[in-house]
Amino acid sequence: MIEILPESAGCVIGFQISGDVTDEDYMEVFIPAIDLAAERYGTVRVLVDIVDFKGEDFGAMTDDLIQDTKVSLVEREAIIGGEEWEKRLLSVQPAFFLFSSTDVRFFKPEHRQEAWRWVSEGMRDLVRAPEPR
Repeated sequence: MIEILPESAGCVIGFQISGDVTDEDYMEVFIPAIDLAAERYGTVRVLVDIVDFKGEDFGAMTDDLIQDTKVSLVEREAIIGGEEWEKRLLSVQPAFFLFSSTDVRFFKPEHRQEAWRWVSEGMRDLVRAPEPR
């Protein structure tokens, strides 16, 4: 499952990855949130918090992500998880939440606040309230 975290604001989007991740999670939550932020702000920063992750059914997700031009606008990404996640993600790049031209840093779960600070650093001017629908 992929959920948008309530701390998300403007061009800084946090996602919690837990349980089983499906193609639908990716296509209905992850990519639309990044696309919307890219359209509104021109640049995006992402925080991924990996909690109780069980497995994934990526299907065509990786190919779709590689072909999507908006993901190139993700300039910074913080990934929260244990050391095993850093090794696992680096060994399968490009995975669906690792972007090749992005400054990526890994944080242990006990450094969650530090991860939010880093991913949001210097973004004050780009973070503005969402436009009313």
